[in-house]
Parts: sequence; C-alpha cells; structure tokens
Amino acid sequence: MRNKKVKKYLIKSILEFIVIVLGISVSFWVNNKQTIKQNKNNELKVYKDIKTELNKLSNYIEARTTAFNYDLSLIDSIYNNSPNFNFTYKEMLIAITDWRGFSPGIEIYSSLKYDGGLKYISNPKIKVAIDRFYAPNNAIYANMDDEVVVQREILKFLHLKYPLVLLNEDSNSINEAQKIEFFKKIIQNDLSFRSLLKAKRRFMKSKSDGIKFYKKSHQNLLSSIDEFLN
Repeated sequence: MRNKKVKKYLIKSILEFIVIVLGISVSFWVNNKQTIKQNKNNELKVYKDIKTELNKLSNYIEARTTAFNYDLSLIDSIYNNSPNFNFTYKEMLIAITDWRGFSPGIEIYSSLKYDGGLKYISNPKIKVAIDRFYAPNNAIYANMDDEVVVQREILKFLHLKYPLVLLNEDSNSINEAQKIEFFKKIIQNDLSFRSLLKAKRRFMKSKSDGIKFYKKSHQNLLSSIDEFLN
C-alpha cells in the first residue's frame, strides 16, 4: 500500500515537473518569437530611417559633385590658358582663393549609432554598405585638409604680393573682363603662384574623385536597402 502511495506521488511529481517545464518552454518560445518579431520590426524601421536620410542626401551629393567639377574645370582652363571656358570673376575667386567643403547631413545615422539602433541590422550586405558609406575615412575627406592649407597659402600670397586681385572684386573702376585678364596674367607669369595653384588643383582632383566613390557607395547602400524592403 505504501509503495502504491509512493509511486502515485512520484508520478504526480513527475507530471507536475513536466507541466512546469512545458510551461516554461512554451513561455520561452513565445517570448523568443515575440523578440524575433520585434527585432525584425526594429530592423525594418532602421532601414526606412536610413533610406529617408539617403534620399535627402541625393540632392546634396549632386549639387556638390557639380560644384567640385565646375571649380576643377575652371582652374584647368585658367592654368592652361584655354579660351573656351566662360566664367565670372567671382566664380574665378571662389575656385582659386576659396574652397568648397563637404558636410552631408547624417543626423539619422548618428542617432541610430548612439541609441543602439544599428544593432538590429542583420543583413550582412547592408552592414558592409553602411560601414563603407558612413566611414569617417571616406575617400572624399582624404585631401580636404591639404586643400585648405594650400588655399590659405594662396590667400596669404595674394594679400602680400597682389592685393588688387582681392580688392578688384568690389571695384567699379575696371570691368569684369579686365579683372579676369589681370588675374590670369598673374597666374601665367608668376611661377610661385602657378605652383600653389597646381598643388590646390591636385587636392581638388582628389576631392572630386572622392565624391564619385561617395556617390557610388550611396547608390549601393540605397539599392541594398530597397532590395531588402521589396
């Protein structure tokens, strides 16, 4: 009789244990499934947020590409004394004595990075594309600092030796063509200035090549996200 009670107790205990284990397993499975679903939803939101930023950047990239290429073509035409390129004196000053920076708005990416949103990205192709596009050492930044250094040297050189180049911008005593011709003669005859301009041109070319790579990375990332979302 006692053995029967022990046996019955053991069976009851085992059944209770099985029920508890099953309950925990089911609960764990449900929670895990919900977590996976939530992570997937978070991942989709991250992609949509990044896509929104990429779409906004498209116009900026196009505008910067056009500006970089125009400045480079202008300097090439002046350096080689080509008569087949039309420009204003102000455009000439901007290309030679100034520099165009590159500061794309990446607030959404920065927010996702610091808030931990990027951890939801599971697609390896998109991960690589994001790292390549948002890399702080992107090719476009490679020689930008060097261009700034040369640009400052150019301004210093003109201030000390040819102040009229800068003062002529606001002068009404000579016309636009005369201002341009005055500056072009300096470029053609002063070897020190030609050397500075050649150095600036080299860094501008690197920047122009860099934005091509940046644009390609932008398109690749956008295509990868569209492919995933579709």
